[in-house]
This record gives sequence, C-alpha cells and structure tokens, in this order.
Amino acid sequence: MRLWTVLLVLFIAGCSSTSSTQGSNSSVTQPVQVDAASDKSDTMTYRGLAAALYPKTLETVGVFKVKATGDIKGRVFLNTEYDYRDPRNITVVIPPKLAAEFEQKHKTSPKTYFLNKQIFVKGELAQVKIWFGFNGKRSSKYYYQTHMRIASLNDIRLVSKDESS
Repeated sequence: MRLWTVLLVLFIAGCSSTSSTQGSNSSVTQPVQVDAASDKSDTMTYRGLAAALYPKTLETVGVFKVKATGDIKGRVFLNTEYDYRDPRNITVVIPPKLAAEFEQKHKTSPKTYFLNKQIFVKGELAQVKIWFGFNGKRSSKYYYQTHMRIASLNDIRLVSKDESS
C-alpha cells in the first residue's frame, strides 16, 4: 500500500510540474512560464512524498511562493510558509557557496531577491530531522522539515504568469 501511495504522489507531482520546466541552462533571471491552472505546487504532496521516502531523497521540481526567508552560517532558507515549523512548509535550501555566488552576481542576497515571489526549483527533496536544543545541548525532542536542496544557481528561477491564457 505504501508503494502505491508513493507512486501516486510521484505521478501527481510529475503531472503538475512537467509543463513548467525550461532547459537547465537558463539563468535565475529568466522566468519560467506557468499557466494559470498550475500556478504553484501542492506542498503537502511534497511533504507526503518526502515522508514516504525517508531517509532516502528524490530529485524533483516544483513551483512555490516564497513567504519567508532565513539564514544560518551563510546557508539561505526560502520558506513557503511564514512559520518554517508549519507542516505545510517546504524549505528551499541554498548552500553558502551558491548564496555567495548569487549575491556577487546579482548584488543582492537571495533572501531579498526571492522574498514574496514565485519560484521554480529543481532540487533534492528530503525529509530532515530537526532536533530541539536547550542550553546548547540537543534534547530528545525533534520534528521533521521538508527540504529541497539546490545544487546550482540554474536550479532556481523566478516564475511569471503566462499572459496568453
């Protein structure tokens, strides 16, 4: 039964994202065209898929609205919900090296550039265990986040609505 659930989620995620991809050589400033019917991906589908595959990961694509951002030690986080702990949240993770490369190229941080915008992301979908801490020590309590990790600046682009629909 679990296998059927994973296959169904893969099918749904694949159907919702195949029409919005362009070549991987596109730069971050070239928007991806998305029709009005599929203006963003269902984050709960991605969360369910990541949970079903845990601890394994999957390379996939999605279209998300960035509602909040953050960073820790140069790593940038783009969140689909205002509260990054919300179970509906997908966190797009930009590693420090790529964040610095982005900032040098665009003269602004990815946090500022992508905030309140819709993005197309190609990345590694993973469920990540986040441990709570107290006084600098890890507690026995944790929760899960769903991350999409990008490997290149070509893996993230702005999305624009298709005006011809």
